[in-house]
Amino acid sequence: MDKKPPVIEGPHFTATHLGELANLDQYNKRAKVFLKNILNLTGMEISVNKVPAGGEAPFLHKHKNNEEVYFFVKGKGQFQVDGQIIDIQEGSVIRIAPEGVRAFRNNSTEDLYYICIQAAKDSLTTWTMTDGEIVEGPINW
Repeated sequence: MDKKPPVIEGPHFTATHLGELANLDQYNKRAKVFLKNILNLTGMEISVNKVPAGGEAPFLHKHKNNEEVYFFVKGKGQFQVDGQIIDIQEGSVIRIAPEGVRAFRNNSTEDLYYICIQAAKDSLTTWTMTDGEIVEGPINW
């Protein structure tokens, strides 16, 4: 059974601390932590991931409804989308439509870390500047 990270909850938030990314494999042997259930997400899935040196996604895949964003936070590797190879490294960000056929690999000698965000294609109707509201009151640092 997968180990669960600690959770802090309030009426309008859920928070967790996964610890150092180098230790993601403490949660499961794949070093992949899905946050949907941990954070009670209702409009997206987010995973935090570690791929060891020489590791790879062992299959091509696509989605029925969800687009994905991969944000690479450390390491180097390669990402394949629809047969095109893209070199990735810290700071690389890739968005893929549901139909995009994808896979990736860590072809380096160090671990590769990334965050993957999934959300339903064409579901974003408001965003920060159109959805956010300023709330009056003190900030309690």
